[in-house]
Amino acid sequence: MVRLHFIDNLRWIAILLLFPTHAAFVFCAGWYSYYVMSPYPSVAAHCLTVAIEPWIMPLLFCIAGISTTFALQKRTPLAYLKERAGRLLVPFFAGVVIVCPVIAYFALKFHTGYDGSYAGAVVHFFSSFSAFPYTNGMTGEFSVDHLWFLLFLFLVSLAALCLIQLSRRLIGSRFTSIVMPLPVLLLLFIPAWLLNAAGPNVGGYSLPSYLLFFLIGYALVASDEAQVSLDKNWALLVALWIALTAGVMWIGGIMLGNWGFFWGSSPLYVLTGWAGVLALLGTGRHLLNFSNTITEYLAGASYPVYIIHHAVLVAAAYYLIAVPVPPVVQFTLIVLISLFVTFACYEIVRRIPVVRALFGIAVQKKDTA
Repeated sequence: MVRLHFIDNLRWIAILLLFPTHAAFVFCAGWYSYYVMSPYPSVAAHCLTVAIEPWIMPLLFCIAGISTTFALQKRTPLAYLKERAGRLLVPFFAGVVIVCPVIAYFALKFHTGYDGSYAGAVVHFFSSFSAFPYTNGMTGEFSVDHLWFLLFLFLVSLAALCLIQLSRRLIGSRFTSIVMPLPVLLLLFIPAWLLNAAGPNVGGYSLPSYLLFFLIGYALVASDEAQVSLDKNWALLVALWIALTAGVMWIGGIMLGNWGFFWGSSPLYVLTGWAGVLALLGTGRHLLNFSNTITEYLAGASYPVYIIHHAVLVAAAYYLIAVPVPPVVQFTLIVLISLFVTFACYEIVRRIPVVRALFGIAVQKKDTA
């Protein structure tokens, strides 16, 4: 089985892009609420989030669907489910206990002026659990924060596995990916947009929408024919994606003052995000289908880095926005310092057997002679 290295590379690139994205939230007062906010809001920072938000989570769910196609070729459904629980569900609960209270502590300090101990903030965090999901994580109450992605991905994987097994019972054990013309594939943004009305939005999309992106990856994009088509048309897709981002979202928001273009209730938001996913899949296959020591390291670190990074970044932002330097310097320092500290934490975590399991880090198999 040939490994699709560009899928691994797109995953870790998307995870690393969350550092500047979440750092930009710090400077988006007036557009977003965040755990720590700079007193100097920046249109440039908001435009950065606008350029990334529509596609980043749909891409990760679509990639997960593609990976599932190959995972189920070498694993039984039960083994696949066990692997998903170990990589997603266990880290979700561990992260809620270990990582989320750190975010809550700095949010509580920033938004309420809390000057008590960290232990007191942790008690405040967990004591509000009974009111979840109506608690406000921005003021230190219980929240799963960025870890919603792990929970959603596990639930989507479970639902998709049930649908896949049902389809195999109905049409037979051999599954053939559906080959769909590129224009029709692009039009799948319509059901994704419609499904956004079926439940609360997180990251601009609903849980059913994320399930659809996962199934599209599994059934439509995993085939070599679909990937070849995206590869051949990667430049066209990138041009379309840029035009939509700049023309529909950027100009629409800044010049017309209508930031409503930037959320999942807008079909233009979903179209832009889906065009970005297809453009990145095509570009990834065309330019990123390679592997080396660095890419293998980053691929293995992607999920643990995702779990750790938000607490580190919020803590760094809390202290750095008080440093008397221009906001652009503060932003740069937040990104660079949180990157360094997050990977340092990852290096520590991956060396402790019990802890590494809590963060979903697979045990390295020793080479046999």
